[in-house]
Amino acid sequence: MNLFKLSGLISIIAGIICCAMLFYPALLPFSLLCAIVGYTFSTINVYLNAKFEITKSWFSIGYIGMVLSSIPVIFILVLIISNH
Repeated sequence: MNLFKLSGLISIIAGIICCAMLFYPALLPFSLLCAIVGYTFSTINVYLNAKFEITKSWFSIGYIGMVLSSIPVIFILVLIISNH
């Protein structure tokens, strides 16, 4: 399996895991760590797609990983804003 497919799968799996951890507030730090991993691999996936034009469509699987990995950060921002 090449690095492009592997980075896409890791980013989606890490994104799903970090979103699932949001149901338990005690796991929020681990969710953020998992989000960093997912966002890093999704960035690698999008970069490789842009550099080598692997997929000919406009949509790369790394974007799904980016959205999923951004959800814990958005969740924390909503918590901070709602407490003020």
